[in-house]
Amino acid sequence: MNCYRIGPIRLLVVVTFLASIIGGCANWVDRSTDSSKLIQTNNPLMVGSESSRSIVLSVGFHPIESEQVDADRIASLWQWVDEMVIEPGQRNRLADNGIRIGKVIREDTFRARLSEMSGPHDVIDMFLSEADVGSEVSQGSKRIPMRFGKRYELPLRQPRSGEHVTLVRLNDSLVGKTLLDPQYLLAITPTKASTAGQIRLQCRPEIQHGSMRQKWVSSDSALRIDSRRDTWSLESLDIEFQGSEGDLFLIAGSLPTRGFGKEMMTGNSADNIEQQVVVLLKIEKLPTMSESF
Repeated sequence: MNCYRIGPIRLLVVVTFLASIIGGCANWVDRSTDSSKLIQTNNPLMVGSESSRSIVLSVGFHPIESEQVDADRIASLWQWVDEMVIEPGQRNRLADNGIRIGKVIREDTFRARLSEMSGPHDVIDMFLSEADVGSEVSQGSKRIPMRFGKRYELPLRQPRSGEHVTLVRLNDSLVGKTLLDPQYLLAITPTKASTAGQIRLQCRPEIQHGSMRQKWVSSDSALRIDSRRDTWSLESLDIEFQGSEGDLFLIAGSLPTRGFGKEMMTGNSADNIEQQVVVLLKIEKLPTMSESF
């Protein structure tokens, strides 16, 4: 007889899920519409509110369980990715930190292969994902309206409770810091490109940590209190893509996972199986020349 391993969280959810079905009161919530779970932004434009003047970026998080998927099959994803779109020196610096990036050149084939290896595989997996307890790494997808020069934050995983040492290789040196409750994210800022019909996406790895602090922030119209945690911003690991409407870019950890990329892009599922998140960024829409001014 084959034995299926069920973790304590999954077992509790199974019992709760079955009870809700028997009681006829199962309520399903579409977490993809809750932007606070996935996207943080200091932009006054609300996430989900698109206009003709907006850039629209589609973001997808796809967790892969390396224990359940053959390593060669995961590696095969990169046959449809052009890694040469990033300057060689920067590509090497990212690789030294366990991060791999590129532009997807055969989207349909790539997505078909990725869907075989990621996402919920049964009803209970889906229930866990909807309840935001299925994994420590981010899941799901979202369309994000953006404006040129405005910063948007994409959390890659849940905050790690307690103190943790984070190691980053910077300028051929290994730098370490002990951080309280660290959360890893990508800070994305779209800017105009010199080529017509294209934009630049700057993606900066950052770590928010420590307790919330309040400070006064002034602007042209008001003085307000801003509550934020301390941030370790890794400028030397900037990822910059330049693309047009329809272009799809990939950010993932190296295989096998290692270094800062492992800390930033891996976590455990409800069954305590390590998952690596694959991040897809697609430029869905650009404003026309007249709309961008």
